[in-house]
Amino acid sequence: MQHHKKMQDTLNRIAIFDKLYDVIRLVDPTMKRVIEHDNFSNTSGNVLDSTCYYFWQRNQICDNCISIRAFNENTTYVKIEYNLKDIFMVTAIPYEMEERRVIIELIKKITDSMVFESTIPGKKSEVHTLIDGINILALIDSLTGLYNRRYISERLPVDLVSSVLAKQDISIIMADIDNFKEVNDKYGHLAGDKVLKMSSKAILNSIRRESDWVSRFGGEEFLICLPGAGTEKAVEIAEGIRKEIEAMEIDLGKQKIHITTSLGISSFGSIQGHTTDDLIEAADAKLYLAKNKGRNKVEY
Repeated sequence: MQHHKKMQDTLNRIAIFDKLYDVIRLVDPTMKRVIEHDNFSNTSGNVLDSTCYYFWQRNQICDNCISIRAFNENTTYVKIEYNLKDIFMVTAIPYEMEERRVIIELIKKITDSMVFESTIPGKKSEVHTLIDGINILALIDSLTGLYNRRYISERLPVDLVSSVLAKQDISIIMADIDNFKEVNDKYGHLAGDKVLKMSSKAILNSIRRESDWVSRFGGEEFLICLPGAGTEKAVEIAEGIRKEIEAMEIDLGKQKIHITTSLGISSFGSIQGHTTDDLIEAADAKLYLAKNKGRNKVEY
């Protein structure tokens, strides 16, 4: 009861801005939960639902979540977003409660400020497409088309918490292209770029479930997240990736080359520690074990 009162007191203090915003709410972005809210214009219907993404009339978490970014970096962020009926400006502000950090979301409807509307029934408006494009660009690696490092820091903690709460497995694979520097040195960086693009495609071809995702971790290293997958399933997927890349023939014009990759796996529950960093470090350690054992291997 005391905890709830503190949350409501915080909202009450912010409520002086009710003329400026349509919805003000406190969110725990790691849990994807609305803690408290004030809805001044009833713009979104039932915002009492526990999931923060219900407001956007979706059944899954947002890819480009500014609240988790504000939470991680302790910095205020602003974003344009939309639901089925309206367009909104969202401001996410980190706020330190006594026992934890939460995010204050200030949500303002700006539909009337936008002039682009689609005349085709059932189609997204032009402005919706524009918003999607801008939001996606913030999370996509321009070379490979995979998610980028920012996406890892925003999505992996959420998937980890969700898996723990649901008592489900979660595994990650760290994959690194073998001898990539030699490819760059011998054939040039354009050839290296082609290797990265083809390897990215091969990795995507090897994952099938909607919950799985792939990010470029940096350089020639990739992170594959497998919510709901234990070690056995992760090994199966990693072996599929290894074989897919090994079988690739990369046409560089005057000649064709083949490459290999090394992969390391970690599964939550089989490692020491309980954070995303612990999970990544464990997979990285297995990756370098695969390298030390001669490359083109999967270690777990």
